[in-house]
Amino acid sequence: MPEGLGKTRSRHGGDVTWRMPGMDPLSRRAASNLVAVEMDLAGATAEGDTDRVRLLQTLLSSGGQILLYRPQLQHYAVLFGDMESAHHVAVMVPGVGDGTNLCDDWIPDARNLYEEAEATAVALWKGYDNPVDVLAAAEGSIECNEDLIAAGSDLTAFVSSLSLRPDQTLAVVAHSFGSIVTGAALADCGLQCTDVVVAGSPGMTVDDLRDLHLEQSHFFSEQAPGDVIAELGVFGTAPTSPTFGGTRMSTNAPDHPPVEAHSEYFEPGSEALENMADVVTGQYSAVVRHHSALPEIAGGLVAWLLRMPAVPIRMAGRRYRGPGYRVFANWCRLVDLGASETGNLVTEVLDESERALLWVAHRVGALPDNIPSAPDPGATDVDGDTGTN
Repeated sequence: MPEGLGKTRSRHGGDVTWRMPGMDPLSRRAASNLVAVEMDLAGATAEGDTDRVRLLQTLLSSGGQILLYRPQLQHYAVLFGDMESAHHVAVMVPGVGDGTNLCDDWIPDARNLYEEAEATAVALWKGYDNPVDVLAAAEGSIECNEDLIAAGSDLTAFVSSLSLRPDQTLAVVAHSFGSIVTGAALADCGLQCTDVVVAGSPGMTVDDLRDLHLEQSHFFSEQAPGDVIAELGVFGTAPTSPTFGGTRMSTNAPDHPPVEAHSEYFEPGSEALENMADVVTGQYSAVVRHHSALPEIAGGLVAWLLRMPAVPIRMAGRRYRGPGYRVFANWCRLVDLGASETGNLVTEVLDESERALLWVAHRVGALPDNIPSAPDPGATDVDGDTGTN
């Protein structure tokens, strides 16, 4: 044990806390976890556990301070940047996953946001338990079950532990299931922040932004074209829906890296990441809003019409947990997924047809030169969003 340090065990059984007088709480926490990670790395190396070695080496080489380390629970938090000098702070809440996701996705994504947002410190926080099955977790989402409340409470406690100054802004940037945890924290656990950004969200446990106790001007959402997770619609109204409230941001623009999948929102140089950084740094006028094109509106209408027959049944069985509930729940999910996929297909077909017609019209001279030309219909489409202001 290092000289002058005392050792305690947390109630979760994962953190080793080293008491170091003369240090602020964040630095003390980071130093404690650093010691624990180095000890575990020595043990994993001796045991030849290559997966664990990779995880621990990633934590140590990330360039961030380790604020939370509970490997048995797959709970981690890493701070990038200097909290004292930062004008803005972002807490990134990722989706479900394990050590592999920490290495391959979460840490790179958090660093991308940190590098994009000026004068900002970014804290990656994944301090909640993974549900056994994301779809199964939806069964209790409307009632906001105990596990989700615990996750929201832990997120709220983590944010409070950062002890931000009144002159610092705080944005919570949540991806995938992380947005559900954030929704529970806002709706039921008293989470306070300046702004919220959700990307690829399957819902936030509520159907209206007002239930999150946020102003519309400080809530932002992103949904990439073809993001199946965001299309699930099983954790409440989709945050990108006009009926939910807030601002839906564009994810794709010409001459930017494309964002076409659930895992690509933090792609360096993408419009999705640029918009997030603008919100985090309070540059709201620079945010590029999403504007629905006719094919997307038509696809959304088709999906809505396909869901309509199931709405009365869903409402009637919302609180039902008796015999046959599992069949009922799975049927509702299939209806939602089928409606979403059909709507996406309609959007794609109409979009390609529109591009093909414009391309042909330009080639035969039926359109004047000042009307933008459509790309060759045989070329790869890298702009799934309009990206216009």
